[in-house]
Amino acid sequence: MKKYSHAWIAFMAIKRLEAIATSVTLGANDVTRSEAKALVTWFKNYRDFVIKGAWYPDEVFKDMSTSHIVKYSPLPGGTDSTFLKLPTSHTIYKMMQKSPLYNEPYKLERDSGNCVDRCEALAHSIVDNFKMLHYEEKGCPIATTGNHLAMRFFILSHYVADCHMPLHCDVRPFSDGKNIHGAIEKKWEDHVTASYSIDKDNNRFFYDPDGYPLHLDPTPFVLDVENDLSTRKYYHGWGGVNKNVWDYMRGVSQYSYLFARYLIPDNFTKNQNWQEFTEQTEWGRDFEKYSKMIFCDAIDSIARIWLRVWIKYRDWLK
Repeated sequence: MKKYSHAWIAFMAIKRLEAIATSVTLGANDVTRSEAKALVTWFKNYRDFVIKGAWYPDEVFKDMSTSHIVKYSPLPGGTDSTFLKLPTSHTIYKMMQKSPLYNEPYKLERDSGNCVDRCEALAHSIVDNFKMLHYEEKGCPIATTGNHLAMRFFILSHYVADCHMPLHCDVRPFSDGKNIHGAIEKKWEDHVTASYSIDKDNNRFFYDPDGYPLHLDPTPFVLDVENDLSTRKYYHGWGGVNKNVWDYMRGVSQYSYLFARYLIPDNFTKNQNWQEFTEQTEWGRDFEKYSKMIFCDAIDSIARIWLRVWIKYRDWLK
C-alpha cells in the first residue's frame, strides 16, 4: 500500500471505532462502546498527524525488506500445518477455510520478515508510553507526549495493514519483473487520491464536518469499503485461543498467504503484465471485490488492536 492508502486506512479505522461506539447493532457491549468513544475523542485531537505517522515506516524507517512482510510457502510432507483461528467477521479467514492449502503443511521462509513481531512490539510500546505519560509530571523531559503516542498508533496501523496484503505473506517474487505487486498498490492509491480532497502542501486531508477525509468524487470501491465498515459486526476478541496481538497477527499472515495462493495461481509468473493479470488470475477478474475484502479486514483489525491497546492502558489506570 502506498502513502495515501495507508493514511486512509488509518482514518477508516477511527471511523470504524466511531461506528462501534455509536451503534448498538454492531455487537459491542456497553463498556467496549464507551471505551471506543473515548478513544475516538482522543484521536480527533491528532488527525493532522495521520498521513505522516502512517507513512513513517516507508519514508523514515525504510524497513520494508524485514518488518513489512511474513513470507510463507507450501511444504508438502512438512510437519507444521497449524492455522490459527480469527474472529468470524474476518472475511478472508472465513473464505480461506475452504482453501485446498488450509491445514496443509507450510514453511515460514528463512529471513521471511518480522511484521508480526513489529506489531506486537509497537502495541506494547504504546501502552508503556501511556503509562509514562500518566506517571511523570507534566513537562517532564523524559515523558512522551500525546503527539508522540498518536504517531505510534498510526505507525502501528501501517504494519497491521501490510500483514493483510496477500503478497506481503507469499514468497513468490511479484515485486520483481513486471511488478504486479506495485501495480496493484497503485490502483488502490488511485482510488484514494481520486476520492478525497488532499492538502498535499500540509501533508493532511481536508476534512468533512465530522473530521474525516472530505469526499471529492468517491469511487464505488471507496464507498463500498466505507459502507461495509458501517454495518460489519464487531468482535472484540482475538479469535480462537489467541491471547495477544502477536497471536492475532500471526493468524492474519497465515490467511493472507492462503489468499495470495488463491488469488494468483502458481503458473502466473513475475514477468506477466497487468493485462495478463486481469485475464488469468482470480484477483484480476474481480479486482475490486477482493481488494475490498483486504481493506475491510485490515481496517477492522487496526480498530480492534487500537481499542484493545487503549483498554489495556485504561484498565491499568484503575
